[in-house]
Amino acid sequence: MAAFLGNLRNVVIASFVLAILLIGVYCATQGFDGAIFELFVLRWLHVVSGVMWIGLLWYFNFVSTPTTPAIPAELRPALGKYITPAALWWFRWSAMSTIVFGIILAALNGYLVQAYTLDATEGFANPKAIGIGIGMWL
Repeated sequence: MAAFLGNLRNVVIASFVLAILLIGVYCATQGFDGAIFELFVLRWLHVVSGVMWIGLLWYFNFVSTPTTPAIPAELRPALGKYITPAALWWFRWSAMSTIVFGIILAALNGYLVQAYTLDATEGFANPKAIGIGIGMWL
């Protein structure tokens, strides 16, 4: 089991196969509703992207930056040549996908304008729109 879980490619493939099986079982037992499933997938992608974004932010702030001075000089080029560019690439695109999926979700759920205006168009009556709007602005 350790050899299987030690290979990222195998774990990713197994995860997708398991997800497809679970979706199949759910659809077979509960039925399939395309609109609800679409919102579920978008929300899942939004959350996974956000978790990746914040995880990489924490990696840079609490792991990489504080430990870089302790890395021996002969090993530092590997950090700048391989590790940091890859981590920055994933950081950049996880941030972008979090924002894009969030905007799409807000639009499909009908509160995009209320969130962006912090519900000022409705007299600040909807605390949910205000909270999500603050998160979108931040």
